[in-house]
Amino acid sequence: MKYAKPPLTIDEQVKLLLQRGMTGDPGLIAQCLTVVNYYRLSGYWYTFRKRDDSFKPGTTFDLVWNMYLFDRQLRLLVMDAIERTEIAVRSLMAYHHAHEHGAFAYALDPTSLPKMDPDEHDAFLQRISEETDRSRETFVEHFRAKYGDSNEYLPVWMVTEIMSFGSLLT
Repeated sequence: MKYAKPPLTIDEQVKLLLQRGMTGDPGLIAQCLTVVNYYRLSGYWYTFRKRDDSFKPGTTFDLVWNMYLFDRQLRLLVMDAIERTEIAVRSLMAYHHAHEHGAFAYALDPTSLPKMDPDEHDAFLQRISEETDRSRETFVEHFRAKYGDSNEYLPVWMVTEIMSFGSLLT
């Protein structure tokens, strides 16, 4: 089936919502649709739709908009908590490994990562090398310029900052 829906202007989108039975201030709806597109918001009004695409009685744009705002705020809170947890895990892992085994043991002493067999360790170092090469972090460039002639790898506290979280947890 060929997709044949044309793009609608903001005013046309507002009219469509109102024609389908959603209530609300057309100016406010237009303002909101200008900054959050129709398609994104459609997920929030989906539960208020009937089979014929009209809205159930009592469906207001304010209700839909408030659901979107709640979801946005919740997402921001969750992302903040995830970021704090990730940074704490990175910090603790780097601190523990450096003090227990040394700054470069993850690369130079495979026994410092006892759950990795030699092939896994080689793949791990390859991923770290790729991530280091891709990095444009100032601290990586500084380390390369100052110590790169005698150090192939970054110290563990630096490498844990550029590694993907998945690689870090390997």
